[in-house]
Amino acid sequence: MATTIHLIRHGQAAFGAADYDELSARGREQSRLLGAALAPLAGEGDVAICGGMRRHRQTAEECLRAMYDAKSQHSPSVASSDQAQLSPSPASGRGVGVRGPQIAAPPKSTPHIDTRWNEFDHAQIIARHAPDYADHDHLVAHLSAQPDPRRAFQSLFAAAMTRWCSGDFDADYDETWFAFQQRCLAAMHAAAEAGGGAANVWVFTSGGAIAAVVQQLLEVSDAQAMRLSWTLVNTGVTQLHLARGGVRLSTFNGHAHLYGRDGLVTYR
Repeated sequence: MATTIHLIRHGQAAFGAADYDELSARGREQSRLLGAALAPLAGEGDVAICGGMRRHRQTAEECLRAMYDAKSQHSPSVASSDQAQLSPSPASGRGVGVRGPQIAAPPKSTPHIDTRWNEFDHAQIIARHAPDYADHDHLVAHLSAQPDPRRAFQSLFAAAMTRWCSGDFDADYDETWFAFQQRCLAAMHAAAEAGGGAANVWVFTSGGAIAAVVQQLLEVSDAQAMRLSWTLVNTGVTQLHLARGGVRLSTFNGHAHLYGRDGLVTYR
């Protein structure tokens, strides 16, 4: 059975808040819409993995719950407790088995946590570029005073990222750009191995990690990788197929589940 790895960017987080690592109400809605849209693809034995950040876990919980609910609505054997009963998730963490009539059921249990899918430390990257903004309140005050706070943040963030990726200041960072790339690649290979022939591996992560993986698959420059990361939509899906020749990119940043829904296409 061919395996598809779905790299899912987290839902909208609390941009501008002291704790960014929390889904907004919109982010939760995005995650539920994604789960419902992906339900037809889901199957018993699927593997679910997420990074260790709270926004990753919350996205996974909302998405997988909606995926299972949508699947159940179209599967009478699951919808009726008289005909089927959920069994505990296997030790491998590969989802939920069903006793009684057998159907394809998406994973409902808690995803396996792999912190290699965590995002880079954006706060440190900004602070090393502009030490005055190490104080979050100072940064927020500066951005709030700008005519377009989001555009002002993007300009600041782009300059900070360029400094980090250059390799000229590696001693200033707890994790270098090269080290970040390597751990994301290691996470991708681990996800491929965890699939073990499953139809799907659902990975809940961040934009930087997805861009780092895609960069290596497409063999593009660091500058292009940064541009790729900025195009990633919250709950956008990038699909990788496991083929005989290795991992190949199939689709990038799919977000049809958000089409025609006012205000739900977001980037932060």
